[in-house]
Amino acid sequence: MKIIFFLICACLLNVSCRQQQTAYNGNNCKLIPPFVSRIGFNAKNAYFSTSEKRTMGLVLLEAVDPQHLQAGVVKQFQDSSWKKAGWLAPIQLDNRGNIFTGPAPFINVLNNPAADQNTVYKVDGQTGTMAPFVQLPRPAGNTDQNPYGIIGMAFLCETGSLYVSSIAGSNRTMENGCIYLLNPASGKTEDKLTGMDVLGMGIAYAEGENRLYFGKARTPDVFSVALGKNGSFTGKPRLEFSLSGMGPRGDDKVRRIRSNKEGELEVYGMEFNFNLIAPTEKQESVYRFIYNEQDKKWYSAN
Repeated sequence: MKIIFFLICACLLNVSCRQQQTAYNGNNCKLIPPFVSRIGFNAKNAYFSTSEKRTMGLVLLEAVDPQHLQAGVVKQFQDSSWKKAGWLAPIQLDNRGNIFTGPAPFINVLNNPAADQNTVYKVDGQTGTMAPFVQLPRPAGNTDQNPYGIIGMAFLCETGSLYVSSIAGSNRTMENGCIYLLNPASGKTEDKLTGMDVLGMGIAYAEGENRLYFGKARTPDVFSVALGKNGSFTGKPRLEFSLSGMGPRGDDKVRRIRSNKEGELEVYGMEFNFNLIAPTEKQESVYRFIYNEQDKKWYSAN
């Protein structure tokens, strides 16, 4: 997973195209960690990655062109604390330049003990040091069928809320997952949605409110839940649309969701079956959806 830094202020725009769209809220208040410049990196071209095949943990890279990562990397940096948690997956920045991440096994579980799979780690934006931030509850479950814990993260700028999804304790037939609303300063759990195995998440502004969009581990369906003024969950999750029959595989699960500048939802889909897949077999597709205010539905824009 890679995050590129763009200095774009959150704004409210009216966007129109093929379908009539709702107002778009960029939800982009993420601050470049101050330590990035101090260690000699060009902040405009720098990005963090946890998907470097030969480097375990978090890595800071500087790209020749941040719009085209394949153009090459100028240099890279890894603090010694960034690999102590083993292989990592989700990366989420907050509005203070702190980085949050979680462990995820890679090929095998040798570097990722099951006891640590529900630990949220925090990289201090000032010092650049990573340390355990909060240990989420770990339900009893058969880890032989599911090596994963924390699998998705999202941040709501308006309220400073950190959302973390975990599928710890679940397996192919039992759904014990949970979405936690955490205070990014204290680590305190302020709300949660239980009984759901959620993978990728993202926040979009629709129908005059912020909503958390997410995909489940067992189906290609995408759901959403309204977020209150304090970032808490309001109402019940509802089905928005499905990736079923789309793309080269036809049953992709959601790895990540983001709202682009055109007001579309970009949904990143991949194969997921609760097992470890060799890196060479991982394939990802991007699906775009446009919201129609007249019938209050999302339509495929692919």
